[in-house]
Amino acid sequence: MKTKPTRGKRGLIEADLVQASLMEVERGGLDGFGLRCAARAIGCDVATLSYRFGSKEGLERAIADRLHHEVARPKPHMKWQDRLSEMARAYRKIAKRYPNAFRLLLRFWSTGPRELQLGEEWHRALLDAGLREADVPAVGFATYAAILGVCAGEIDGLLNKPGAEALREIEGQSDLPLTKKLLPIFADLGDDEVFDAAIKILISGIEVEAAKQSRPRQKPLPRSATSRRVTRADRQA
Repeated sequence: MKTKPTRGKRGLIEADLVQASLMEVERGGLDGFGLRCAARAIGCDVATLSYRFGSKEGLERAIADRLHHEVARPKPHMKWQDRLSEMARAYRKIAKRYPNAFRLLLRFWSTGPRELQLGEEWHRALLDAGLREADVPAVGFATYAAILGVCAGEIDGLLNKPGAEALREIEGQSDLPLTKKLLPIFADLGDDEVFDAAIKILISGIEVEAAKQSRPRQKPLPRSATSRRVTRADRQA
C-alpha cells in the first residue's frame, strides 16, 4: 500500500515545503535564512512552517534530512571498503549540488530517520572491517566527519590552487624550503585526486586498526623461580 505524502497546515505537502526551503537556502545562503524568508519564497505564511516544523532549526533539520535521501544505501553484498567509498562519493555529489545547504549536515547529531539508516550502514561497514563494537562509535564519527570536512573544504575553496597572494607569501619566507619545492605539485593538484587520497587513507587506517585488533594478545611470561625467590627475599629484607 502506497503511503500518502504528509500534509501540513492548509494541505501543503511536507516534501514540497522542504524542497522549496532547500531551494531558498541555495539561492540566498544560510546566514539570512529563516522561517519568514522561507515562507515568502514558498508563498505561505510563517505560521504554516512554524506549525509543521516548530522552528527555524526544525526546518533546517528537515532540509538536511532531505539531502540524506540523495545517498543510496549500499548493497549488502559489496565489500565494506566499497560501501564506505560509495557513500563518501555520494556526499561529495551533494556538496557540489547544494553547497549552501550542505553545511547543515555538519550541524546536527542526527537529522532524522534517513541519516540514522545511513549511519547504520556506515557502522556495519566498520564492524565488517573487523573493528570491535566498542570502537565503532569513535571511528564512525571520525571517518564520517573527515569525509564531510573534505567535501566542505572543496566547496569553500580550501582545495583551490594557490593564488598570486599565497605565492608571494611563500616566496617571501625563507623557512619554507619544502613548501617551495612542492609548489609545482600543488599547482597541478586536482580535487578528484585529493578526495581519492582522503578515502584511501581512511580505508587504510581502518584496515590497520582492524588488523591490530585481530591479533591474539600474548600472555605475560611467568616469572622464573629465581625471580620469585629474589622477590620473596627482597620482601623479607
